[in-house]
Amino acid sequence: MSRVRISSPAPKIKTPRAEAWGYNVFVTDLMKLLHIEANDITAAFKTASIEGKGTPQEISDRREAVVKKFLEKYFPFPFRIAKGGVIDSLGKKSQSIDCLVLNPCHPYTVSNDDKYSLIFVDGVDFAIEVKPDLGRSDEIHRALRQIVSVKQLTRVKNGIDLSFPKFSVEAIKRLPTFIFANKTYKNIRDLIKTIVDFYVKEQTPKHEQFDFIVINNLGIVFNSKKDGYFSDLPDEGIFYRQYDENTIAMFLFWLNKLPRSGTLIDAPVLWHYIKIEDHDLTFYNDLNARLLSIE
Repeated sequence: MSRVRISSPAPKIKTPRAEAWGYNVFVTDLMKLLHIEANDITAAFKTASIEGKGTPQEISDRREAVVKKFLEKYFPFPFRIAKGGVIDSLGKKSQSIDCLVLNPCHPYTVSNDDKYSLIFVDGVDFAIEVKPDLGRSDEIHRALRQIVSVKQLTRVKNGIDLSFPKFSVEAIKRLPTFIFANKTYKNIRDLIKTIVDFYVKEQTPKHEQFDFIVINNLGIVFNSKKDGYFSDLPDEGIFYRQYDENTIAMFLFWLNKLPRSGTLIDAPVLWHYIKIEDHDLTFYNDLNARLLSIE
């Protein structure tokens, strides 16, 4: 097994404890397969645009199906991938989310047309909103509002935390959220600025903000928050790392690292096969200063 060092052309700001994110890629058969998967997703999105031309909803449905199929490969039964609004035990309900990874503990609450009639936040592991092109402010705002509606839900199911690594109680209360896109602005800073402008205008509290934005074949935007998922970084705010063809692998890495709604007694299988570590993260200090000013 060979080891390849990949560096990002993006400007970098090294932070304390950045060594914990050392970006080394270990080339394995799984990594090679995921490179192909990433290109297949891009091709399928383009195909959807052609086959569903003139009917935006059909294009959207086809693209969501592509991401759903990908997730079903790496979260097979008894996990299930659903679409719809999520409810919590306190009476709140989210907007409809494109891909929800349901834990095996989630009840099989399907109607006659095989759609979920009720989706409980205490049985959902991850929420993934599919927005193929994050190069338009209206699409970005729509995605962020959908994420807010999910982050307003509260998990109350208790259990022994045997997960690895450990996460704070406050982090586990909120559903991990992703926005999955295939392209965005040429300059990632433009995406970050659009997000910060929205959050500042709406005065969106940190716990209602997104966790990850995955741009296929490009990189991932992370949102580091107190009591969040990035214990290796003392800094709060939005940061970015370019992964290029390894982006989809890093997406899977985080899906397998985050706390589940059901107890884990062992590390997920893919933990042993996705060999990526990361550092040299790009921070946007001026934009983060505005973001962190929100009470």
